[in-house]
Amino acid sequence: MKQRFFALFIVFMLVFSLTTNVFAQSYSLELTQETIHVYWDADGTMSLDYSLLFKNNPDALTIDFVDIVLPDNNYIISEISAEIDGHALSVEENFQGKGPGIAVDLGEYAIPAGESGLVHVTIGQIENVLNPDTDADYASAIFNTTWYGSQYMTGNTDLTVIFHLPSGVPTEEIRAHLPSDEWGGNSEAEKSVDEAGRVTYTWHDEKANGHTQYAFGASFPKSYVPASAIVEPASEEVTAFSLSPIIYAPVLVFFVVIGLAWFIQRKASVNLDKI
Repeated sequence: MKQRFFALFIVFMLVFSLTTNVFAQSYSLELTQETIHVYWDADGTMSLDYSLLFKNNPDALTIDFVDIVLPDNNYIISEISAEIDGHALSVEENFQGKGPGIAVDLGEYAIPAGESGLVHVTIGQIENVLNPDTDADYASAIFNTTWYGSQYMTGNTDLTVIFHLPSGVPTEEIRAHLPSDEWGGNSEAEKSVDEAGRVTYTWHDEKANGHTQYAFGASFPKSYVPASAIVEPASEEVTAFSLSPIIYAPVLVFFVVIGLAWFIQRKASVNLDKI
C-alpha cells in the first residue's frame, strides 16, 4: 500500500509541477493604439490599411502571430503585405478564428514579454463588401473591426477608423450610419477630404478596447459603383479567436500526465498482488 501511495504522490507532484509551469504563462497584452483606413473603391471593392501597436505585458507569452478578421474570403493573398517596425513579415491563411481572416507570422520579430511592436498590414481588393441599402438607389458600406479574446486583452485602445468613400461621391449624397452600440467615441463622423480628393468619414475613441468588434457604416448612391458589386450580406458569423494554438497545450499536458498516473498505479497494484 505504501508503494502505491508513494507512486501516486510522485505522479501528482509531477502533474502539479507541469500544469503550474504551463498555466503560469499565458497571452496578456495591450493594443494601445489602432488606426484603420477603409477604402471603398470605385470598382466596388474594399482595401484596408491596419496599424496596430501592441504592448506585451510582463511575464506573458511571446506574441508570435497576429490574426486579422476580414469581411469576406474574396481576397488575393498575394495582395496582402505586413511589417513590424519596418521589417517585412509573412502572411498566412491559417487564421485561428471562425470565418474569413489571415494570420501574420511575426517570426524572428515576435514581441517578447515587456516589449512593444507596431504591426502594419495592408490588404488590397476585397470583393463582395457592398450590400443593398434600405433606399433602393443606395449601396450600404459596413465595416467591422478585428478583435481579440477578452481573456488576453488589458487596458484601453486609442482607436481611429477612417472611411475613404469612392471617388466622385459628393459629401451631400453620403449618409453616415451610427456606430454599433458598444462604441463610446463620436457617433457623428468627422467629415474631411483626403489627398486624393475623396470624402472621408472619421470615428475616434481613445478609450476603446481590443476585445470588442465595432461596426461602422455609410451609404451612398449605387450609381457610383458597378451594379454587380452590390451583393446580399454573408450570413456566416465570425467569432473571437485565440492568438496561437499553443494556448491549448495545458489541456494536452494534463491528460498525458493523468494517463501516466493511471499506468503507474496499475503497475504498482500488480506488483503488490505478487507479494
